[in-house]
Amino acid sequence: YGNLLQEYDLTDIKKFFGKKICCAKNGNFYNPSNNYLENMETIEKIGYDIYAGMNFTAGECTGQTQSFSAVEYHQGSEINIMLTDVVMVLGKRNQIINGFFNAAKDATLFFIPAGTVIEMYGDTLHYSPIKVHQEGFKAVVMVLQGTNQALPNNFCSENTWIVKKNKFQAAHAIRKDKIAKGVIVGVSGELIKLKQI
Repeated sequence: YGNLLQEYDLTDIKKFFGKKICCAKNGNFYNPSNNYLENMETIEKIGYDIYAGMNFTAGECTGQTQSFSAVEYHQGSEINIMLTDVVMVLGKRNQIINGFFNAAKDATLFFIPAGTVIEMYGDTLHYSPIKVHQEGFKAVVMVLQGTNQALPNNFCSENTWIVKKNKFQAAHAIRKDKIAKGVIVGVSGELIKLKQI
């Protein structure tokens, strides 16, 4: 699924999140690019080590996710710096059968403690972190530049999983909000939902 990145000093990132970033109270908040984070020495070092000179972005993701209600992947690794305890629900692209990922049957759940940096490989299926504690979750998300940004108006593709630049996503049937916006149903099986501490 990916790799643990253990050699980085997260002191400044933790300090920034402690003072500046609160958990979104409802749903999730994701900022694809935060210039302050991107200019932090540790973020730059991770970017150099993982993306090898390719342009990348780093932004905050916070929220109240309690279930695995959608799935996505990108071309290229995604880095998550967890500032709170979370659970990640992960799978592999080769587990998508006839357009569906049966998360209840095929996914693997990982508890990831606060202060952990993970790299998820490009063929790893994932979605938002799931909160462990009632107050919510906080994380930094690093991706290749352009990822998760809006598609141009003239974009045309027959790949029904494409929802944004370099963002391939499908949802569980419970996500009527996403389906109404054009996201296809592609997560099958019983909804994975966790009870918080």
